[in-house]
Amino acid sequence: MTHRTYTIGEAARLSGVSVRRLRFYSDKGLLPPAGRTESGYRVFTDEELVRLDLIRCLRDAGVGLDAIREVLSHELSLTDALRLRLRALEAEIASQRRVASALRAALRSPELTEADLRRFWTMTNLSRTERRNVIERFYSQVSKDVRIDPEWMRQMIEASTPELPDDPTPEQCDAWIELSAILDDPEFVATMRANAKEVWDGANFDLAAWQAATDPFIAKAKDAIAQGFGPESERAHELAQEWLETSARVMGRAPDDAYKAWLRTRYAAHDARAVRYWELVAIMKGQSPQTSPNREWTWIIDAMKHHLG
Repeated sequence: MTHRTYTIGEAARLSGVSVRRLRFYSDKGLLPPAGRTESGYRVFTDEELVRLDLIRCLRDAGVGLDAIREVLSHELSLTDALRLRLRALEAEIASQRRVASALRAALRSPELTEADLRRFWTMTNLSRTERRNVIERFYSQVSKDVRIDPEWMRQMIEASTPELPDDPTPEQCDAWIELSAILDDPEFVATMRANAKEVWDGANFDLAAWQAATDPFIAKAKDAIAQGFGPESERAHELAQEWLETSARVMGRAPDDAYKAWLRTRYAAHDARAVRYWELVAIMKGQSPQTSPNREWTWIIDAMKHHLG
């Protein structure tokens, strides 16, 4: 049985691929001609046109020439080739998302500088290890000359190191950029260091007791909020009194007027960015900002201000 043959010009017209591109594929060994004429011109058959269709599909999918060669020579399955291409494409998409996040952050800057753009770009391209280093550097600065418990600091670093997926959403990228800016703010670092020094340099602070007390108390506040009790309610008054006594105990202090005054000073100096910190960590973990205990702590603080003022 004889196969119909086509000149390279005819093959180009039938396939919609340029003569130049056909020669390129042929020279690269991807599309060997069925034969040549006496004058040395390439000729192709329907079999080569089918092969050409596969080459075009793979190229349109972004598969490289080397991988196509392996598919055609059966050294690489078509499934594996497409899987590799999909993986690469997903990485490209993730990279483009990070670029978009850097651009959004830059455009939000009121007076954009080249240094700002470089910082935004760097922050969106850090690895998990590098992101952890940013968090560790922040806690190292906060703990300078403060007797912070090393285990507590390790727990905080673990809890707040962003676990961004390989293909982060724009919201996750934006959250990381915003968090990195907060952590890099000397004023915020100084505020957190001052707060830490007040707590940790107190001789009687009991970390284990604090951790044991906070979780069940947060649960009580969450339940009160769910039942519709506001910070000014009688239920809030009860919980404010309970927290006054509990917090004083773990701080090694008496729940007297001096302690109340100390609490009021701390509440007045509270930096809203400390709340935003945990909201951003939640976003980076793919969770709602409301999954952090910020809402409950805000309710507790408002109740303390109202009832113990």
